[in-house]
Parts: sequence; structure tokens; C-alpha cells
Amino acid sequence: MAAAHLAYGALLAEPSLLLTAGSATIVLGCVATPGLRRDLTRVRGLPLPALLFSFVLAWGVLSLTPWMPGGPHPTWAYLDLEPAAATLDKSATALELIKLLGLACIFAAGLASGATDDRARTALNALTLVAALIGLWAFLGFTTGVVIPSQRGRLDGHFLSPNTAGTFFAASLVLAVGLLARRMKGLSAVASLSAAPGLWSATLILAVCLLLTASRGAFLSAGVAFGAFLLLRFFGDQRLPSRNTVLSLVAILLVFAALFLFGEPLLARFATIEADAAFRTETYKLHWQAFLAAPISGYGLGTFDTVHRTLLDAASVPELWRTRALHNVYIQWLEEAGVPGALAMFGAIGAITVIAARRGLRRSRMTLPLFALVSSNLVFLTHGVSDFALQTPSVAFFWSYLLGLQFALSQGSGR
Repeated sequence: MAAAHLAYGALLAEPSLLLTAGSATIVLGCVATPGLRRDLTRVRGLPLPALLFSFVLAWGVLSLTPWMPGGPHPTWAYLDLEPAAATLDKSATALELIKLLGLACIFAAGLASGATDDRARTALNALTLVAALIGLWAFLGFTTGVVIPSQRGRLDGHFLSPNTAGTFFAASLVLAVGLLARRMKGLSAVASLSAAPGLWSATLILAVCLLLTASRGAFLSAGVAFGAFLLLRFFGDQRLPSRNTVLSLVAILLVFAALFLFGEPLLARFATIEADAAFRTETYKLHWQAFLAAPISGYGLGTFDTVHRTLLDAASVPELWRTRALHNVYIQWLEEAGVPGALAMFGAIGAITVIAARRGLRRSRMTLPLFALVSSNLVFLTHGVSDFALQTPSVAFFWSYLLGLQFALSQGSGR
């Protein structure tokens, strides 16, 4: 996944397919390894999310045929092309279905990684290390001018979008803080500062990179995730947390707040939030009306760009022609997959998150890293309201791996 992040998020078809093939190869390796195969068969609670995700795949396949509820899209008859289909773009939908299969594979790899506490700890440490290295590379490239940003004055780390980079660094920062909080547990405030210099360094690097992206949505989403982390930490421990632990966590938040106060590019972008919101709202309205025209069948997975072109007129072309993804993952999924497909996808993610959180509250070990994993979901879900990071394949694969990791880790030994 690290290579995919650096390859512009695997936005082009070729690297995204390579990412999918790599994920499938990893799963084959897991299945071929007796110990990993045994761990995968022991994961409990999969039927509901698996059933919902299977429905999404079946619904997508059905859109490639003329038998979707509502029949084929009229465009096929207008162009006199056969065979007709419910989707506007068969190749785009087929590509999205392949990517979804890749997401399932990397989710399974996450399950294998989280099946034991030691393996999950190693995976989280590796993820944090890789994220910190990517952040350090992005920071050096940004400050020296070696890497030319896609938007002036904002770090994008080769994601081609500072907002997408912000999502990656925000989620990674939440994971780093979870690991850091675990290392500080039971230590005095002074001892905690020297207990894990590597994690402190990674946390600082990721926080600085997040600020340099100047992504308002990513920063606010990180705040929501940290709030959820503290709530889970409070309700997940039968004992009251020690004073030093609380002071250490508060210190982290205060440092984060101080960095925010000195994050001039970020503050400058908050000053323009009203104008940007107005622009995005108009785009949302345009595609919401398109969704209402086909609420059940949608227009086919991966067809946003095609639909978008059909909605433009002479007045909107100058401003909207360059738009390649809707800055709202929920409306885009409704538009592409219709209500049945979108609700099934949202339901699968919701089921994984709720099951992991409920089981995590009954755990006695690895609770803080697990709470960080569950809380990191809110970075993707919250930022998805106002941006398109999840339309970047490497970010989608990264989150899918985290979902599998937390789901398997949450079923560990209870109290």
C-alpha cells in the first residue's frame, strides 16, 4: 500500500489493478499458510458484513445487464447499442467491481493480521512506521521544493490532493496516538515522555504533515476521531484512568491544539470555508437531483464522471468541467449504486465498526490500539461528507485493511 500511496494514490487504472492483484496474492499466501488459514476460519461475526458486501457485488453485476429494476438506461437505446445495461459505462463498472474484490482481499489480509495480539501489534507498528516515513519524505519534499504540490502552499505527499493526504495523515495520527497511549499506560508523566521516542517522533511528524495539508475536513475529522478515542478509553476501562495517564493524553491534545493555532495556512483556509461550502453545495444539489431521477438502480458503479458530463450546461462547464469526483462519498454512492447498493455498503461498514467497538469494550488487552483503530474509522466517515479521499484507491485499500485488522483484533480474549 505504501507504494500505491506514493504512486499518486493508484488513481490510474493500471496501478489500481496492480494493487488489487497484490491484495489477492497476499490473501492466497494467507490461505496457503496453515496457521494463517486456521486463524481466518476462527474469526467470528463475519456473516452479516459479508452478506451485505456480497449484495453490493451482486447489485453491481446486475447493473451490467438490462434486468436491473427500472430496466436498461435509455442511453443504450438512443445509441442503438446492444446489449443494453442499467449502467451508463460498463467498463467503469467492471473496473469498480474488480476494485471491490480487491478491497475484500485486503480486508481478509487485515483479518489475518489482527487474529493474534502480537501480530496485530506488529502490524500497527509497521503501519505507523511506514506512515511516518511517508510523512517525513513528503515534508522534506514539500519544504525543499523537490516535490511540487498540486496546490500552492499545501502538502499533498503525491496524493495529488492535499485533502486526500490529510485523510491519510489524520488516520495514521490516530493510530500513532493509540500506540503511544498504550506505551504510556501506568507511567508517570515524566517517564512517559522518554518511554517511546520513536512513537513520539512519528506522532509529531504525522501531526505536522496533517497541518501542512491545510485540510479543514481532515483536521476536524481527526478531532472527531480523538474525541471518540477518549470516550472509548473512558467506557472501556472498569478502573478509573490514572491521573498521569489523563494528564499525558490532555498534553497530547494541547500540543495538537497549539500546532493548530500556529497553522497559518489552515487558518487561512477556514476563512474561506463559506465560499467553498457554497460551491460544493451547488454541486451536491446537481447530483442529488440526478440521484432522484434513478433512486433504485443508480447509474452504475464508477460512472460519476460520465454522469457529471451529462449534467453540465454552458453556464456550469467553466467551473465544473474539471470535477472528477463528488466531494461527498455518500451522495456519490447513492447516485452510482442506488439506494439498495449504497445502503448495503454503508451497512457492511457500520456492522464491522459496531461489532468491533462492542467487542473491544469487553477486552482487557490491546484495548487502546483497538480503540484507536475503531476511532480512525471516523476520520474516513466524517471527511467523506466533504471530500473524495475514499475515491482514491490506495486510501480505500488502507481503510479496508484497518477494518479487517480491528474486526479480528476485537474478538480477542475478554475480561
